[in-house]
Amino acid sequence: MGLDSGQPTDEELIVGCRTSTPERKRDLIGLLAERHHRGLLNFLFSIVNDREIAEDLVQETFIRVYKSAENYQTIAKFSTWLYRIGRNLALNEIRNRKRRPALVLNQRVGGTGDDSGGEIASMIPADSAEPGEIVEKKDTVKLVRSVIETLPDTFREVLVLCDLQKLSYQEAAEVLEIKIGTVRSRLSRARAQFEEKMRREMTQSAHESESRS
Repeated sequence: MGLDSGQPTDEELIVGCRTSTPERKRDLIGLLAERHHRGLLNFLFSIVNDREIAEDLVQETFIRVYKSAENYQTIAKFSTWLYRIGRNLALNEIRNRKRRPALVLNQRVGGTGDDSGGEIASMIPADSAEPGEIVEKKDTVKLVRSVIETLPDTFREVLVLCDLQKLSYQEAAEVLEIKIGTVRSRLSRARAQFEEKMRREMTQSAHESESRS
């Protein structure tokens, strides 16, 4: 996240909680929530596939951050620590409800601003796109989602973090609590499977269109 010159970093804000009054601590956590709410919401939504639950999990995540601020280790990037807390809560939700997570690619579930992502995210139409382009891209996004949902859960998580949320391999490894080599391997296999299935679906769709004409 690019911050204007003079603004405190995420790490400075969370460290500042250690010596702050309860009121000041709430203000600091509030600033962190403003910065990370949208990205965290998109990530958790991709796991639980329910907007209301994802919103609740975001709130619970920042409550945990407030309560555990003193336990933050400066060797970790704040966003990595934050996403790991959120992911653990989301996985607990999945286990408790016995629901299978499904990826929703960068869906606008709240907030404002621009979500940057990888090649897959670029298929989502911009607000300024022409009406015809939006319709075409919406159809493509629908197909992309259906294809991605067929991938193993571990592949979907890596795609969200690396290709949509733009975390580095190292940061994704820390969030998922796996080795960086595992992130690279899963992401490579996920992209390969996605491309193969996407190509097959698009070919089938083209054949169906030809048969109807």
